[in-house]
Amino acid sequence: MPDFGLEITPRPDLPALVARWQREITVPELKAGYFAILDAADAMDCARWLLDLRRRDELTTPELAAWLKADFFPKLPRRYAEPVRIAFLVSPLRAREEQSDSSVAAISHNSQSNQGFFTALFTDEAAAHRWLAG
Repeated sequence: MPDFGLEITPRPDLPALVARWQREITVPELKAGYFAILDAADAMDCARWLLDLRRRDELTTPELAAWLKADFFPKLPRRYAEPVRIAFLVSPLRAREEQSDSSVAAISHNSQSNQGFFTALFTDEAAAHRWLAG
C-alpha cells in the first residue's frame, strides 16, 4: 500500500487522527495523502484531525488551494456526527513567513462555521490537541 510520505496514526484516546508527513512530497502524493486521511477518518468515524506539516515544504499553490476548496473540503460537511476539525501543525519559522492566499495559513484563517468544518494553524502540538478537543 502506498504511504504518500505519510504516517497516519489513529489516537482514540484523544480522540483524534494524527497524520504526519515524513518527507518532501509531490502534489499528486499530497492529494492522495488527503484521501488516505479521509479513508482512515471514515474507518474511525473521527472528525478531529491533526495534520503535521513540519517535515515538508509548503506545497500549496493557487491550483492546489483551488483543489482543496472545490474538491476536498466539500466532502467534509455532515460526514460525521460533528463538524470536522483540522489542526495544521507547522514550524514557528513557517508560521512567521509571509503567507499567500494559497497557503495553509490563509486557508485556515478563512475557515468559517458555515462551511461545515473548521481549520486552524498551530506551532505547538499541545495547543493543537486542546483546540481539537474543544
